[in-house]
Amino acid sequence: MIALDYISSTSPVLENEKVKRCIEVMLDNLCYQLPVLREGKLYGTVDLDECIYTEDTTIEHLVDVGFASVHFNTHLFDVLRVFNDSKANVVCVLSEEFEWVGMLTKTNVIEAIAHSLTIDQVGAVVVIEMAANQYSSSEVCRIVESEGAQLLGLWITHVENSGRVRASLKLNVQHAERVIGSLQRFNYEVVAAFGDDDYKENVERRFQSLMKYLDI
Repeated sequence: MIALDYISSTSPVLENEKVKRCIEVMLDNLCYQLPVLREGKLYGTVDLDECIYTEDTTIEHLVDVGFASVHFNTHLFDVLRVFNDSKANVVCVLSEEFEWVGMLTKTNVIEAIAHSLTIDQVGAVVVIEMAANQYSSSEVCRIVESEGAQLLGLWITHVENSGRVRASLKLNVQHAERVIGSLQRFNYEVVAAFGDDDYKENVERRFQSLMKYLDI
């Protein structure tokens, strides 16, 4: 999962490229920026919006100086961080000599990461929450495996201004009720469960029972 494996075949454009041609290239590649060359060196980028609304026929006066870049063997997770920090829509991939190798679009990187994160595999997703100092990936994995399931993926997010973290667990089983029960016994708060019909049906039955009790 390094940058070199996912580069686009699109080449940078010259600083005197025609606006119409740049628009076509960006639309074909589902991106909103293109790297621009000046005298054979990367110089800046040109944006789709500026190309659409300009009356110029070339991009010469539309180029923004500077560009986001990564080394060719940068991991895609770090590439995604560069996208986030720079707010760029394309990232230039450079060699060890800082020469052009290719470019990455945000769309391509997100798709590549999505496929690598077991998105295509069938299984329930369980979201749990806990105090940050309570979180232990090894314990969570042990709890899941103790119920005969496997943990295919685990993603952590911080709950803002709470001192708590939220973990999304991708399992290799569709019926996660036993795993959920075990997590709750270990004081993990189960926030949500997706793709687990048994758990949803059980919650629904309990809800209906509670409603009947309240009616009495």
